[in-house]
Amino acid sequence: MRGVLAFGSLLARLMDHRTLDSTALSAAAGTDPEELRAVLDGRPQTGRLLRDLGPVLGLHAADLFVLAGQPVPDDLTPVTRNPHWSVSRVVYNTMVMPAENRRPLLDAIRAQPLVSREGRGGTDRPYHRYEPGFGAVLLELTHSRNLTWTCTAKALYAVTGGLIYLSASTIGGIGHGTVAATPELVAGFAGLLGIPAPDLAALGGIRLPDDLPPLHARAADVAAIIWEARRLTTAQLEEVHLTSRHLAGR
Repeated sequence: MRGVLAFGSLLARLMDHRTLDSTALSAAAGTDPEELRAVLDGRPQTGRLLRDLGPVLGLHAADLFVLAGQPVPDDLTPVTRNPHWSVSRVVYNTMVMPAENRRPLLDAIRAQPLVSREGRGGTDRPYHRYEPGFGAVLLELTHSRNLTWTCTAKALYAVTGGLIYLSASTIGGIGHGTVAATPELVAGFAGLLGIPAPDLAALGGIRLPDDLPPLHARAADVAAIIWEARRLTTAQLEEVHLTSRHLAGR
């Protein structure tokens, strides 16, 4: 993906939503205010700026690279691109386990050591390449978490308590712009991405109605598990799956 939407415009939308000005943001990030203003005016951004802005905005640096339409650096990508890698079984076990067992599962994932890559990480298939649009942004953010269309559909089901359950092809349609990114879908994607729904909606210029149903209570834990699991190898993921089964009492 390249240039899905102009990063300066996306950043300006988020800053407007949060009532942030460029001077305050650049000071908090320790960046040159002139550089930040230039990016807001449409000039290309550096990788260093994206990394600096991440903690200040409360977003993963990898997500900012996605929003900027830049390749995510190797040190920020998932470890594996094995096509059989899928966190869906762990997500399912997270759905059915007692709430108090989700934290031990997350701790078990974080305890896994970082090992050598199995290949440059992330999903990379011809049909995962999209034309510019906010739907493409949503799908690229999920792919940065090693989620395929099928995994994304199952994760949406988990974080919305079953209110959103779509086919894999429908998920693909969101990325390709043939399925509209409705407020309900944006809120669901925010849940699985671990990004506040108002922030994600602001990035897409989408208004969220006041009567949207809330996400499931497990949404934050599911999002954290998806994010942390992205760095696991296939063998580590299988070990985590066995742990999640145990914690789910299955």
